[in-house]
Amino acid sequence: MSENKLYLTVDKQKRQPQNDGYVAVISEGSPQMGDKNITVLTVEVVKNMKEAKAWFKRMQIEQPWMERN
Repeated sequence: MSENKLYLTVDKQKRQPQNDGYVAVISEGSPQMGDKNITVLTVEVVKNMKEAKAWFKRMQIEQPWMERN
């Protein structure tokens, strides 16, 4: 099980072939770490992984979802 942290999950957008973007999800908990209770906090469509990581860093500052140390 993961600690209560924010996680970024990114996958290719597969809805329409002409869309080359990625879907980025910020959540509390991570299914990859074995969590069963995951809370999706926000979702964004981005152009690439670099943009997804920059968005994740920006959201950690702009969105006060949880108390941080």
